[in-house]
Amino acid sequence: MTEQDHIYKLLVKHLNDDITEDEKELLDKEFESDNNLRSGFLSLFSFWKNYFPKQKDHNIIEKTEKKLGVTYRAGSGIKNWKSLQVAASILLILSLSFSAFQLFKPKQQLALNEYECGPGEVKEVTLSDGTKVWLNSSSLLIASEPFIGNKREIKLFGQAYFEVAHNEEQPFEVQTRNLRTQVLGTHFNVVAYPTDEVHEISLYEGKVQIQAESKANKNYILKPGDRAYFTLNTGNIKVVHTDLGKEAQWRDGILRFYDEDLFSITKKLERKFHSRIFIADSIVGNLKFSAEFEEESLERIIKVLSEAHAFSYKFTNNGIFIQSKN
Repeated sequence: MTEQDHIYKLLVKHLNDDITEDEKELLDKEFESDNNLRSGFLSLFSFWKNYFPKQKDHNIIEKTEKKLGVTYRAGSGIKNWKSLQVAASILLILSLSFSAFQLFKPKQQLALNEYECGPGEVKEVTLSDGTKVWLNSSSLLIASEPFIGNKREIKLFGQAYFEVAHNEEQPFEVQTRNLRTQVLGTHFNVVAYPTDEVHEISLYEGKVQIQAESKANKNYILKPGDRAYFTLNTGNIKVVHTDLGKEAQWRDGILRFYDEDLFSITKKLERKFHSRIFIADSIVGNLKFSAEFEEESLERIIKVLSEAHAFSYKFTNNGIFIQSKN
């Protein structure tokens, strides 16, 4: 663990009222040597206690899960729901990045705005600079507005489509877990749900630059038609040129899959219909599909997919179970 990671850990523990006296003493020494760290944390501390007051154990985790539209936990059968417990810490670490400290100083009189979209919803918002954003189901966007300084920074948990207002003097930056996407003015889609192991950036118009925080010396420039896949556990980025179709059709209630495996498809179906889907084996989970659905019910979609590639399914009170026929 690096020294900066250790400081972040202490700050998170302090916000959660889980810091020991010895740890607090160490943190106080850091505050004495770094006034920017101290002032930034005090402002964030005030904000955090206002929006996330401690009521009982796990309240912060439960609050974050509620914002992300998730009400079921690990043990329900869905892979990697435990990673939702990390969401609160991710939110803090992103907010505590040194570039963001200036955004939380009270003298700037900024508003820390949260734009939320519940399960099965699509929401359109316009940011203070004129940038239009469409949020997909169970997504959260945080922006300190109005934008000041040399960058327009926002933080995203989930999926969003952006039409960025052009401003050469102030690049627009989307911060997701361990990845930064920077543009001047363009149209692009970001999929970065906390529970997903792979995040995606699809570029429809303009140009964007992406950079993994773990590999700060390497940038990737995307051109229209490019889709980047960022793997969280390795920090690797893969860029492919593919058929993106019409821009973010999910804004119009259209589900489009292009050569996607069933594991990926069922995650999207879970968010849209707020229903659990269990895949019993990797054989059926790795089946590839290309399809487009508009206003169809979940039962109809599952039925069509099962006819394209033979698999069996069952609707129960606990969710949908999918398995190979053999």
